[in-house]
Amino acid sequence: MMDITKSTMRIAAVSSWMETLAIEQNLRCIESFLSELEKQEVEYALFPELSVSGYINTTDDLASFLSVADDTILKLKQLSKQYSITFSVGIPMLIDKGAAIAQLTFKDGNIIHQHNKTHLSVHEKEVFELGKELELLSLNHSKIGMHLCLESHYPELSLQYQCQGANLLAFAFASPRETPEEKMERFQMMLKCRAYDNACFVMACNATGTTPTKKNYAGVSMIISPRGKVIAQYKGMAPGYCMAEIDFYDIRKIKDSLMSDFPSCRTTTLNLSFKEKIDEE
Repeated sequence: MMDITKSTMRIAAVSSWMETLAIEQNLRCIESFLSELEKQEVEYALFPELSVSGYINTTDDLASFLSVADDTILKLKQLSKQYSITFSVGIPMLIDKGAAIAQLTFKDGNIIHQHNKTHLSVHEKEVFELGKELELLSLNHSKIGMHLCLESHYPELSLQYQCQGANLLAFAFASPRETPEEKMERFQMMLKCRAYDNACFVMACNATGTTPTKKNYAGVSMIISPRGKVIAQYKGMAPGYCMAEIDFYDIRKIKDSLMSDFPSCRTTTLNLSFKEKIDEE
């Protein structure tokens, strides 16, 4: 039975290794982290975008993965039964007449949530279909708003999640190039704002490994407080993770303050216009 008085949760953001279509290798890396995090009594773990399949940007690679997708999902369900951690991993999934870049969340051997990426890069649009809906991931006392890579650049997505009751915003990346230091600086610049503006905890992770064109991923993961402070982080070219015990009561304190709860004062439907400029003769 869930402890309704409990306001804390131990979470981990994992920079796992991934290579395109190296599915068994990718799964072994995910399992190794699940084994380690279970010992740390982690309740929820976030893995990178497309962490199961590796980054896919051609229709041929997508077809190759989809031919083994059912077996791969079965293996993920088995890992979910084996380890007492709820976890989210990246994987292509069939939707409508195509496939989406999806983030699946597993718990007790079941898929409990699927987020389909709603904003795609130019190259991704040639292979994948857009997701059309957002849905919070409810996990015990947390409500998680999932973002995949490019979606992090749209503040209105985070705001919509917050308006629906999100208290934790999760960002899974497959962002290549840059050194770990450069990527950490860029991610922090953006994600601290998502946390602070929405009075939500933020967790984020990028992949390690290589892209289809042999570019490297810089491993970066972080957890940020609702005040925009980094409370845990990892950076490096090897797989790694960061972990923190977060207390959702910290959000309650912000929302109880008339001067600190910015989201309650914000709306995307304000009817504002710029003052007309009069040309001087």
